Amino acid sequence: MKPTFNLWSQNNPDALSNICPELGLRDWNKLNEEEKKKIWAYFVQKKWFDLTNKIYYSVESLNEKYKRKSYGTQTLDHQGPHYQYDDYKRRYFEDCCLKVALRDFYTIFLKENQDVVFELLSIFADLHIDTFTSQSVDDTSANQNDEEIANEAYKKLDDLSKDFNDIFEQFSLNVMLTRRGIIFRQDKHIMEEIYLPVISYLSSKKWKEVNRDFSDALNKFQEKTPQGYSGCITHLVSALQAFLQILVHDKVGKGEIGPLIIEAQKKNLIPNDSLTTKIFKDIQSILMEERQKSGDPHPKKEYANEKTSKLIMNLIMVFIQHCIIN
Repeated sequence: MKPTFNLWSQNNPDALSNICPELGLRDWNKLNEEEKKKIWAYFVQKKWFDLTNKIYYSVESLNEKYKRKSYGTQTLDHQGPHYQYDDYKRRYFEDCCLKVALRDFYTIFLKENQDVVFELLSIFADLHIDTFTSQSVDDTSANQNDEEIANEAYKKLDDLSKDFNDIFEQFSLNVMLTRRGIIFRQDKHIMEEIYLPVISYLSSKKWKEVNRDFSDALNKFQEKTPQGYSGCITHLVSALQAFLQILVHDKVGKGEIGPLIIEAQKKNLIPNDSLTTKIFKDIQSILMEERQKSGDPHPKKEYANEKTSKLIMNLIMVFIQHCIIN
């Protein structure tokens, strides 16, 4: 067996806090410009931020979505795109377009509010999904492995997420990149053991309605308002209901959460031991009580808050995670 060589920080745990002090989770807006430049440099080192079509399309898409703001001013003023052609008549962007787009990307990255930065990074990340491959899940026969196809479709995004999350974690930033977009970071153990496996499992087209409600829930959560937190809870409960409907009936539209749980257990689709049954019942009771109290479909007794909506999010993730390991 090869002998293990430990770094100083491994032999002396206290040294780690001196080498890289723990800053606590921070918003992007709390970073200074020097830190943002370091983060940029690491992405460049990993070959993500380069003269590529994805950089150009990201800035162009941001401009198109928010015309009044036009965050990529140099790209807009450049009046491109300009193209060149190779011997096979394949079309490429001229370097002039790629260079101005990269300058805009860099300026937005350094100067804009975190919501603009994360919107740009979300667009950039989305361009790394092989949509042709992911769409093919709908056209495959039932005996093919949707998970393998989804993993192929998301491979480049997963590679980007690995570097993105390592860099952001090193700078104690409070978000991470997943297949469902940029989300707020939870406890590391919760993210690794629950969130990421669930998000990966739900990546296939089979669960598109569940993903839609989860995405809506995350968008509402990120509003950071009482109304947003209440909307978040509503979408989270809808996501769970859609998950159970698809699990039991292979489509959405039929069944409430309680009866669906019972039916899924009868069909041995989810665990049905006595402890699990009690846990499911308790979780269902909490969800229904909180939806009635602060969700949107019913007259609210009060608005939800960040702590409550995060608790509901964790409960539903735990619930689904327990179902999929059945």
